[in-house]
Amino acid sequence: MEIKKIKGVVKDYAWGNNDFIPSLIGGATGGPQAELWLGSHPSGDAEVSDNGHLSDFIRENKSVLGERSWNKYNGRLPLLMKVLAIAKPLSLQCHPNKSQAEKGWAREAEARAKGEAVSYQDDNEKCEMILALSPITALCGFRDIEVMKADLAAVVPSAFGRVLRSLSTDIENLFMSLFSLPGEEKKAILAELKSSLESSSEPSWDGLFLTRSGISRECLVEYPDDIGCLFPFLMNVVHLQVGEAMPITPGTLHAYVFGNGIEVMNDSDNVLRGGLTKKRMDLPELRSIMKFAPLSVAKCTSSKDGFGRTVFSSPSPAFRLLSVSSGTYEIKDDPVAIILVTEGCVRFSAKGESLMLEKGEAAVIPSGLEYTMSVRGSAYISEVPDAE
Repeated sequence: MEIKKIKGVVKDYAWGNNDFIPSLIGGATGGPQAELWLGSHPSGDAEVSDNGHLSDFIRENKSVLGERSWNKYNGRLPLLMKVLAIAKPLSLQCHPNKSQAEKGWAREAEARAKGEAVSYQDDNEKCEMILALSPITALCGFRDIEVMKADLAAVVPSAFGRVLRSLSTDIENLFMSLFSLPGEEKKAILAELKSSLESSSEPSWDGLFLTRSGISRECLVEYPDDIGCLFPFLMNVVHLQVGEAMPITPGTLHAYVFGNGIEVMNDSDNVLRGGLTKKRMDLPELRSIMKFAPLSVAKCTSSKDGFGRTVFSSPSPAFRLLSVSSGTYEIKDDPVAIILVTEGCVRFSAKGESLMLEKGEAAVIPSGLEYTMSVRGSAYISEVPDAE
């Protein structure tokens, strides 16, 4: 069977929850398991059954990518698929486009060689999308500056009159100025924010999702000294129902806050942080790649492809996300793909051979293969669109 099972890499970041990924693939540790990586990035290279790492398997088997994708992406799988299990707010973050990543990677070559801290982990852009496997709350992009000012005046009225009003000439100035405030001023703003939220009648949850005030309360618990706790009032709050997806383009400030989902992105680990973090921040570089215009968030649309699978609109030409539910699918001449079974099982049949994937198992499907896929349950597929 040319389809090969792969074993992903689990990341135990502190913001992860303890149960979602173990409920999918087993291996509970009693601690947070935040991400399951299914790809060939050096920071989390999946293992191929009996064939070593996925990156090596692809390098040694050109037909896996197919000639067009091999040439276009220089022998690299251009996508990375993840499962995210989010119990606490992630850092406010932004990702570069291809040009920014190439320049940043080259500029930091000397520092990287010396083992110094750098902002770029590779030379690839990072565009992404997330699909909800349970209700997800996220922050994505900036609101209109006048809406921001109205909310700031309501939630921290003393600080707004004293300092924030004069900083709110535009989004960029407000963003950068907040991080440049003296420590005592930040402390005073956060104290007023905490007091205001404690006395507010707005609940933290509206049933399925965290409210704007609820997000800020969560941030204050995790990062009580971080001015990023104010950002839920500066950014769009996005709620994803199960099965809904949202795109994140390079330059968009965002943070996932709560929930579980499938994430697909370019094969990159470039993350520039802007608050709600104890990790390194590079504000000048972040400023250089970030979009400071208000964003009207649009969720991904979906349609059926010629094989009957659901395809979600993608923010990048290098990847797309599909879903399949119970049924039989006859597939031919499809590009290279990674599949993850989230419920039930999937049986592949090709050239007189068969392969069964159970819940939590994943596989890499080579380009151009003709096969039958019998699904009992549900699965998600990340694939490289035709590289013409």
